[in-house]
Amino acid sequence: MATITEKDIVNHLKEKIKFHQNEARRIENLLSAFGSDSATPRGRKAKLDAVDEALEPIEAQTAATGKKRKTAVNKKNNTATPAKALEIPEKYADNLTVNSKIAFALNEIGSGFNEDIANAMAQYEPKSDAKKISKQISGILSTLKSKGQVSAVKEGRKDRFSLA
Repeated sequence: MATITEKDIVNHLKEKIKFHQNEARRIENLLSAFGSDSATPRGRKAKLDAVDEALEPIEAQTAATGKKRKTAVNKKNNTATPAKALEIPEKYADNLTVNSKIAFALNEIGSGFNEDIANAMAQYEPKSDAKKISKQISGILSTLKSKGQVSAVKEGRKDRFSLA
């Protein structure tokens, strides 16, 4: 096991300070660009430059780590793969997964907002609170929406979900 000296720790901390100072400068540039007058062509160019500058470290970090975004594209023939449909259970049970409970509730109500789905689920779970369920399923609904397993229509600031 390698020994770490006090000098190594100090150098590491100095590097961290430089990194965070650069990040702060980058964010300040971005904020100042968005605070400037964007009606002028020069203001729009400043915004675009600031956004490009802000994205460079992210792109470099992604390239360095080798992580790529997940895509739903078939690598062999470059076609999009269809999303797996949610299976709707015949009856509601406590041992169902949250996805199955959401599918059952959506099948029952047709379509609805997060709160409507939570209320439908709460009818079958008398010991639980609809508000708590609503908070619990909000992220799951977003994931299901991004996977194409449920469809959503924007109504104001909310999404109305339905089975895809």
